Amino acid sequence: MLKNYLKTAFRSLARNKIYGLLNIVGLGLGIGCALVIFKVISFENSFDKHQDNYASIYRVVHEEIRPDEVSKGMGTPHPLGPAILEDFPEVKKVVRTHYVGTQQINVRTQNEVKKFLLDDGIVFTENGFFDVFNVEFISGDPGTALTESNTGVISKSESRRLFGYQKGEESKAVGRMLNLSNKIDFEVVGVIDDPVEATNFPFTILIEYRTQAKINQYFQEGQEWNSTSSNTNTYLLVAESFDSGAFDEKLIDFVDRHYKEGESVKRKFQVQPLSDVHSNTDYDNYAYVTSNELISALAAIAVFLILTACINFINLATAQAAKRSKEIGIRKALGGYSRQLVIQFLAETTLITFIALLCSLVVSEFLFIQLEDVIDTRLELNLFQNIETIGFLFALLVTVSLLSGFYPSFLLAGMNTVMALKSKITAKNNSGGLGLRKVLVITQFTISQFLIIGTVIISSQMSFFMTKDLGFEKEAIVKTYLPETDEVKSERFRSLMQENSAISGVTFALSSPSGTSNAVSIFNYPPLESEQDYMANYKPVDEHYMDLYGLDLIAGRNIKKSDSGNYVIINRKTADLLGFKDNYDEVVGEQLSSGWRGYRLKVIGVMENFHSQDLSGGLQYVFLLNEPETYFEIAFKTLEGSNVKQAISHFESVWDQVYPEYVVDWQFYDEELAENYEQEQSVSTLMSIFSIVSIAIGCLGLYGLIAFITANRTKEVGIRKALGAPVVAIIGKFTREIFILIVISFLIAAPVAFFILNEWLNDYEFRIKIGFGFFAMAFIATLLIAALTVGYRTISTAQLNPAQTLKDE
Repeated sequence: MLKNYLKTAFRSLARNKIYGLLNIVGLGLGIGCALVIFKVISFENSFDKHQDNYASIYRVVHEEIRPDEVSKGMGTPHPLGPAILEDFPEVKKVVRTHYVGTQQINVRTQNEVKKFLLDDGIVFTENGFFDVFNVEFISGDPGTALTESNTGVISKSESRRLFGYQKGEESKAVGRMLNLSNKIDFEVVGVIDDPVEATNFPFTILIEYRTQAKINQYFQEGQEWNSTSSNTNTYLLVAESFDSGAFDEKLIDFVDRHYKEGESVKRKFQVQPLSDVHSNTDYDNYAYVTSNELISALAAIAVFLILTACINFINLATAQAAKRSKEIGIRKALGGYSRQLVIQFLAETTLITFIALLCSLVVSEFLFIQLEDVIDTRLELNLFQNIETIGFLFALLVTVSLLSGFYPSFLLAGMNTVMALKSKITAKNNSGGLGLRKVLVITQFTISQFLIIGTVIISSQMSFFMTKDLGFEKEAIVKTYLPETDEVKSERFRSLMQENSAISGVTFALSSPSGTSNAVSIFNYPPLESEQDYMANYKPVDEHYMDLYGLDLIAGRNIKKSDSGNYVIINRKTADLLGFKDNYDEVVGEQLSSGWRGYRLKVIGVMENFHSQDLSGGLQYVFLLNEPETYFEIAFKTLEGSNVKQAISHFESVWDQVYPEYVVDWQFYDEELAENYEQEQSVSTLMSIFSIVSIAIGCLGLYGLIAFITANRTKEVGIRKALGAPVVAIIGKFTREIFILIVISFLIAAPVAFFILNEWLNDYEFRIKIGFGFFAMAFIATLLIAALTVGYRTISTAQLNPAQTLKDE
């Protein structure tokens, strides 16, 4: 029996090639996109789940309560971990990690020094790391690794890259020496397996924790409680009976014991489960954060696309009812049961779905390649290695087959035998009618218009990010790291750079105006009578900083080279807080208390506000001060219209003269700023792709609807033409119905899109306003696409010869 069902299904597909192709394309696109989304979600939800202690690992995070905000961060002071281990018996292990950014690794041989600039992967940590986290040692002893200063462990990929070993020879690196940033020599005491891709701990070079004192001026023997860096994290391995809520309560007294009595009013430590580290947007991590809201949105889009594809199938299947009426009538006249016909049509649906599923594998592989740069990873199906993917595809096969085939099967099987034999199947009898099809098309285009509106709004927000005036100049500025805080070398570098006419200025600073390296500390002003301190972004800069970045000074003077670190320029927001709004000259000379090295800060100037962080956050209190020992980067500006390549070439030449021991590296500042919005850009790209797919599937469904309408109204068209109706009027009658459906779908999609997208935009301090234009663009785009879809079919039907359409058998 099954063999007969399959034979009949194949014959039906062979007779109706266009119908089968449209269904396979629609379902293939929908399933392919759903599969891609499933793999993305699976990847994001898999972070660190390979850890044996996954449920027992917590990270300590902090909150600082200020008069105007609550600041949250993942950074902790260096002595926190040992103090927690001593105070709380429920904590079995404590591990501290200090992750560093771009660093240079040198490999010295008898003949040369090979220099490598590593963007990530270098961390200072402790031996306990190997007890808390899964680390596979290829060579070396995990029990003694990282117990001695100036020792390190490297991954096998780093062993191959740094020492040139071949696969299988990585363990030879044990005993070799490496140099970090021309400051620290350390011995390789172990080689470990590479970290998995789905981890928040992408460490490939691990160096003993105390060794950082030679490059981290804030380490101070690891005993400084008031210095906190987001690079420094504390992880706990706890007992099975651990109660995180109760532990957070205990940490209140812990703060008062280790800081000072009453400090817990403005400073809190809490624990965060490892399962929350990758998805909680309140805090950062060493990889990146993907919010649960984004995962939910992607899952909803996958459901929408599958639903759209199923609707498309139903429309096309029921549109074929008239063509298959005689087949059904003959089967029923010869004694065929409705149950058998239902199974037959479900078998056809399953066959089409299975073929579409195979096609979806090609679609998904193509999208994996295209999306590699978007989602920053190369996903793979791995069908025979991943039972979850096979289960998902099987579930899709069953679900889509039932959703797509259930209604058309019962509709076709339930046809009246006599009417079917006479081919009298119309919209008014048991061919399913237009009502349901119209509802389905409305549903399809509601989803499509929602996605189009979302794409337009997200893209506009991205454009806003890229074009908004940030309060400083970003074009034609090149940045690089500062290898050494040697003022003599710095001035020589500046002097040599300015010998080239294409370079208009050079500055040294901790970071650029909206840089990723920030020093945050407290400040207060006695007349405010605030018991709680405020938090400011402190930026050590030189006297050329404001000119190079185009910062506006609105009162006082610029920083001088002779100024000490307690002379400060504040921004307008700070001056307004202090009570000098619109009287900025009067704040010059005022004294502020601060947590910056315990300085009392003297205000020497007021600058206009600028965005010192990305546009998702508000304006900060910003202080500029002169402290050359904290400069971490160099920036230079090229003259407008000058030869940028010539300027870069000159820079590299000067670098080789002043800093020959270091690898040259540079980046345009505007490109760095764009990286702040990589996730938003990824969301925009994904939305664009899925909107196009949704529209494509919707157009197939619309084609099915117009095919059904025209097939059932050919005689009406013939009568109208015989009575003198022009072709334009007949076309208008058909398209008017489609227009009404699109209007209805728009009226449903627009308010839903407005509500959801407005909530998303509310997460940004600086955002666009959702205006009528966004909705008008989506509506017009949908109308044009629909017109192109139904145009050919309606025109060809309207031009039929009445003599052909009015004759009867």
